[in-house]
Formats: sequence, structure tokens, C-alpha cells
Amino acid sequence: MPAGAQNAQQYSEDEVKAVFLYRFTSFIEWPPSSESAPVFTIAVLGADGVAAALAHLLSGRSIKDKPAQVHKIARIQDLGNARIVYIGASGHDDLTALAAAVGDRPVLIVTSDAQGLARGGTINFVSMDRHVRFEVSLTEASRAGLKISSDLLAVATRVIGPTGSMMDSQMGSRVASARTNTTAAAPKADDGHF
Repeated sequence: MPAGAQNAQQYSEDEVKAVFLYRFTSFIEWPPSSESAPVFTIAVLGADGVAAALAHLLSGRSIKDKPAQVHKIARIQDLGNARIVYIGASGHDDLTALAAAVGDRPVLIVTSDAQGLARGGTINFVSMDRHVRFEVSLTEASRAGLKISSDLLAVATRVIGPTGSMMDSQMGSRVASARTNTTAAAPKADDGHF
């Protein structure tokens, strides 16, 4: 057994997703118009475990020089000024309605749905071989006025471009897989890398 494997802590899928949600903020630029909110809010719909893990992670932290908070919502109408919304498994029925309600507001929509990108998500979590990975829609990012760093795109398993083209990133799959294995160490919230 490798030396580090004995001490490897297991992290739940919800905990890994919470870290990703926090880490995504370092690789995404929101338009200046979204800077007026006094708090950086991540809303969570239909994923109580992710909301709890994120609340624990965000305690005492700031995002984009603003205090960070998680807001667990039960309805799309409760979205408020959130800059990120994560829609969990029990909220997937609301995904298309949420995307329509958000319109062109600068909100990052993150999902865990097999058709998440096709239904309006900007980033979609996918599970492959006990690993949490993600795919990105540049079309949806552009619609929301969000700029996604090439560093984040490099580790995505799939990137759908603004012209509808699709790129599978095999190298990105290996890097993302190595850093998001739920049976090994989860990505650190402040390490600056995926």
C-alpha cells in the first residue's frame, strides 16, 4: 500500500462538490455589474448534503473580497442575488425553469444532471469511476456574461463551445480525476489548483 494511502481520508461526494463550488469562484470572472451585492452568495436547491458541506467550508471565508455564504433555497423565486446556484438531484425538475428565470443575469448555474448542459447549466458535475468530474458550457457562460479561465477549462472532461462545437479533454480528464477521487484526499479549498 502506498505511504499516503493509509492516511487518505475519504470524502463524500457532497463534500467534494462543495469544494469544487468554492474553488470555481477562483477561475470565473463575473461582470462588474454583479459586484454591488455586499455578500457573495451560493444558493443550493435540492441538495441538503452539499448545502451543509458548503456552509461548513464557507464559514469565515470570503469570495471575491466579499463575505461568503450559502443559501439553501426551496424555490427558484428564492434565488435572490446569488452569483452561483447549484441544483442537486431533487431539484433537476426545476432546471429548465431556473435557467429561464435567471435569463441573462450573471449567475453561474451548476448541476449534477445527465442533461445538465443541454438544459441550461453552465457547469455540470459528472461521476465517472467513483470520481467527481465536471463539464462546461461556454455558450451558457457567455449568455450569463461570465468569463471562465482556461485553467478551469483544461481540467474539464468536456467543453461545449459558443458555436456548439464540443471538445473532449482527455488530459483534463486525467488531471480532474486525480484531484477529485472521492476515496482519496479531496482538493484543498485554498491550494490554488485543481
